[in-house]
Amino acid sequence: VVSWGIGCASPTFPGVYSRISSQYEWIRKTTCQHSSLATEGFECNDTDDDESSAGFPMEDDEEEIDESKTYVTLEISLDDQPQEFSWMVSTLAGTSSQMIATVPPGFYSGYTSYTFHHKLLVNDGQFYRISLRDTFGDGLKGYVAVYRGTVPILSHLIMYERLFYDEDRTDFKRIDHAFFTGSVPPNYFSLAITFDKFPKDLWWKLESETDNVILEQRPPGWYNERFELMSIIEPMVVFGPSRSDEVNYRFTIGDSYPCDNDPTQTCGDGICCNYGKGSYQLYAGHPSKNQLLTEGGEYGLVDSLIITPPMIQKARQLEEGGTESVKNQRHFGWYDERFDLS
Repeated sequence: VVSWGIGCASPTFPGVYSRISSQYEWIRKTTCQHSSLATEGFECNDTDDDESSAGFPMEDDEEEIDESKTYVTLEISLDDQPQEFSWMVSTLAGTSSQMIATVPPGFYSGYTSYTFHHKLLVNDGQFYRISLRDTFGDGLKGYVAVYRGTVPILSHLIMYERLFYDEDRTDFKRIDHAFFTGSVPPNYFSLAITFDKFPKDLWWKLESETDNVILEQRPPGWYNERFELMSIIEPMVVFGPSRSDEVNYRFTIGDSYPCDNDPTQTCGDGICCNYGKGSYQLYAGHPSKNQLLTEGGEYGLVDSLIITPPMIQKARQLEEGGTESVKNQRHFGWYDERFDLS
């Protein structure tokens, strides 16, 4: 019996089925009691009337979830060398951190290509760091996802990583992400995208240079053909005023369009203007506030720059030039008749 799933036969979100053989006797007796069309295979004449009327007790082996607590679910899809992979989750609060959970190298030994789900108890409305590690140094040829709550469904996805792999490297041993557990972000950027005719080529990521973590990203192929020539807005959760230190962000947007003379290589052509007039705009907050941070479209292979939020820029301007500007001000009437025509 199908339990739940996203679509059908997806390689990244497999369907979940329930084994019902252990409850066959209950199904048989209940069907015989309530249906006049039960098949002969159910042998309804052999059921006990008392048991049929009472039903068959079904044990509830599911763990009860405390609704007052906040959980996230880690989904780990392993490759053919699962013993090399490990991970650690810790709080992310500036200079201080506390480890929440970890799985050491060797924990997944023998579970080639398996997918694991780990439920973690966390605090609501807090940032966490998840560190993915590989002892060999070629990363993980699988993926890691973090979902808000205890059910791994796409609408609850808050972190996704499938780019932590390079078969030609032996130094790709670690990559760090951050995720936010609350439903209302303390602050956010908005990325407005107008796609060209090849949306699957576009990718982007937002990093905290201060913490060396990826806050949000979309890998190549995330946007399929349905996004062709469309316009969308992607919100990006960033740190709020509770951070006492200054946080600088790096925004990178790229194009994975293959080279015409060698399709095995990536040349990129941006999102404007060979195959449509695509563009992007990055805002602080909602686009309606018009706090534009950067924009572009004709970037070729990649465009990357450091982003300083407006509130930090304003604070720096006050610190660096506020006193000087007051010192050099000229009030009304400062220039008298002696300055006439001079």
